[in-house]
Amino acid sequence: MGDIYRKIAALPVALKVLLVVAALIVLGLSVVLSQLLVKVAFGALVIASLMYVVRLRQSRSPGRWGVAMVTSLVLFFVFSGISSALYGSGGLPEQATSREPTLQEGSAPPEETTEQTAERTKEEPEQPVAAATEDEEEDAAKPQPQVKQEPTRKPVRRAPPPPSPKDNLAALGKVVTVSRVVDGDTIEVSPAVGGVEDVRLIGIDTPETYGGTEPYGKGASAFTTQRLEGRKVALEFDVERVDPYGRVLAYIWLPDGKMFNEVLLREGYAQVATFPPNVKYVDRFLAAQRQARAEGAGLWGLPKSTLCQLADRGNGIGGGCVTESTPTATPVPSSDDLNCSDFNSQPEAQEVLEDDPSDPNNLDGEGDGIACESLPGEGSASSSASAGASPSASAGGGLPPAPGGDYDCADLTYSQAQPVLRSDPSDPHGLDGDDDGEACEP
Repeated sequence: MGDIYRKIAALPVALKVLLVVAALIVLGLSVVLSQLLVKVAFGALVIASLMYVVRLRQSRSPGRWGVAMVTSLVLFFVFSGISSALYGSGGLPEQATSREPTLQEGSAPPEETTEQTAERTKEEPEQPVAAATEDEEEDAAKPQPQVKQEPTRKPVRRAPPPPSPKDNLAALGKVVTVSRVVDGDTIEVSPAVGGVEDVRLIGIDTPETYGGTEPYGKGASAFTTQRLEGRKVALEFDVERVDPYGRVLAYIWLPDGKMFNEVLLREGYAQVATFPPNVKYVDRFLAAQRQARAEGAGLWGLPKSTLCQLADRGNGIGGGCVTESTPTATPVPSSDDLNCSDFNSQPEAQEVLEDDPSDPNNLDGEGDGIACESLPGEGSASSSASAGASPSASAGGGLPPAPGGDYDCADLTYSQAQPVLRSDPSDPHGLDGDDDGEACEP
């Protein structure tokens, strides 16, 4: 130690001053960092103690570990005292205390006892009560004007701002932008969904505009373009997400919370087209279609002759139009210069002859009142035969005599049987068994 003092004394004054300043700085830091130094000293004490014990058990001289243990113990107590003096037991700087107890925030003041109240009353001098003057009494007797108290206003609670359309869409499905409208029920979106841009609306079918325009097809396409193109929508998917044509299948939600598939049905631009297993909203779609149909909205106002041109989706329309054919009457030949080849049957020629018995067309070449006897179904004109004439007389005597006065088909040929039947349509001989107007048909 003497050598150290001599060396310090031999130093220049400036170095001595610097040495003193450094010592003061170290002391100040030791005071400020006393809590930390307590822990360091304690750690050093533990280590030195362990090494001291190990040395003794090995029968070796503790050497400097004993000095280190004593030194760390001293430093531990020194810095512990400094820390306790500065920060107390809680480790925080002590606040200046006053003789009067301070009230904690939010606590009620202590109640006075009866003795404290009596002592305070003695200490305070009594204040003389001033007598009320006459003027004051008169003022008190006058009615005081009532001051209107305004009702207390309750604080207005402002409602939280409504969620933005983007937040609404994000809650409904995948948000995309409609980049192009292909037709009424097919769109293109950006960004693509799984690498696919084409999206087909689920559960509906609008009239076609490609491969032959169907009624209301252009109107449905224009409506979808007006409502969707360039706008953000949300895509909701069902069980199957892709159709056989590689298009994404989705329900389209608008920012106002409406489903565009349903809007097309409600406005009459589409009909329900259900393809399982994507049937999540089929009941909702059918209800919208019933309402549009009842009101005659959109395509439901078209006539049946036009609705039949649409696709058949099981809604009672579409599938093609069937034209009802009207039976064509057999053309009646002109009465100018006719011959038997212009008629299909003998009765037709007979009718022309009866219309003009002068027979300008020479249809009755034999003059027996029967026109075109060579045609099938030949017979005589009923008007040219007398009602009471016998069958033989009506045919000009060409019939064989009736055995027992009654003919049957075994007695007559087909040509002979016709005059007999025409002479008496009641058919007393039973020649027309099937009542088709022809007797004894071969």
